[in-house]
Amino acid sequence: MKIIINDDIKAKMLMIFSSLSFSIMASFVKASSHTAAIKALSRQLFSMIFVLLIIKFYKIKIFPQKKNRLKLLLRCIFGSIGIYLYFYSIDNLILANASMLTRLSPFFVTLFAFLILKEHVDKANWLVFIPMIFGCLLIIKPNSNLFNPVSVYAIFSAISGALAYTMIKAIGKKESAYTIIFWFTLFSSIIYFFMAIKDIEVLKHIEYLKLILIGFFGVFGQIFLTLSYQKSKASNVAPYSYFYIIFSSLSGYFLWNELPDKLSLIGFFLIIGSYIFLFNLKSKQ
Repeated sequence: MKIIINDDIKAKMLMIFSSLSFSIMASFVKASSHTAAIKALSRQLFSMIFVLLIIKFYKIKIFPQKKNRLKLLLRCIFGSIGIYLYFYSIDNLILANASMLTRLSPFFVTLFAFLILKEHVDKANWLVFIPMIFGCLLIIKPNSNLFNPVSVYAIFSAISGALAYTMIKAIGKKESAYTIIFWFTLFSSIIYFFMAIKDIEVLKHIEYLKLILIGFFGVFGQIFLTLSYQKSKASNVAPYSYFYIIFSSLSGYFLWNELPDKLSLIGFFLIIGSYIFLFNLKSKQ
C-alpha cells in the first residue's frame, strides 16, 4: 500500500527538520569557545558560499533597484545586529531561555508592521502582547537575584530580527530573495570580520569543525525553513517552528545539565500559546 503525504504534512515535517537543524547549530555555538563574532562570521560565510552558487547557477541579478537600496541596507544592519546578539545570548544564557527570548520576533513584526508599514492590526492582535509581556518577565525576572542582563540582549535580538523582516516585507517581491540574502551575508560578514579580527587565532582542529558545523546546520535550517513556507501557508507551519525550543531545551539539559526554573516554564507556555493564537487568528483573516 502506497502512503501519500500531502504538501501540508511535508511542510510541517520540513519545519521540524529546520527547527532541529537550528537547535544543533545553537548547540555548536554554545560548545565553541570562540567569541560570538567569530561564530557569526563562520555562519554567514557558509551561507554566502551557498547563495553565490545559487546565484551563479540561476544567473540571478545581484544589484538591487535604486529605490530599494536604503531598505536593503537597513535589513542588513538590523539582521547583523540580530544574529550577533542571538549568538551572544546563547553563549551567556541557558540554551532554553536564549532560544525562547530570541524567538519573540513574530510579536514585534506585528508591532513594526503597524508603526512602519502602516498596516492595519486588529484589537485581538494587540491583546496577544499582554501574555507575551508577562511571559518575558517570568523568564528574565528583572527584580530577582536570578536576573541576567544578557536576557535583555536576547530580546533586542528578537527586535532587530523583526525590524529586518519588516524591511524585507517593505521590499516585497521587487527583489529576488537571493539578492537580499547575498547582500545581507556580504554586509554582515564584513562587519563580523572586523569585530572578530582581534580574536582570531590559530584554531585546534576540533574548533575548525565546530565553526564549520555552525555554518552547515545554519544553512540547512534556512533551506528547510524556506521549503516549508513554500509548500504551505505560514499559519499552518509557523507553530511547528517552536520545536526549536523543545530541541534546544533538550540539548541544554543533556549536554550542559541546564534546566529552566518553574517560572521560566510558565513564561514559555504563555509566549508559545500567544504565538499559536496569533497565527491562528491571522489564518482566519
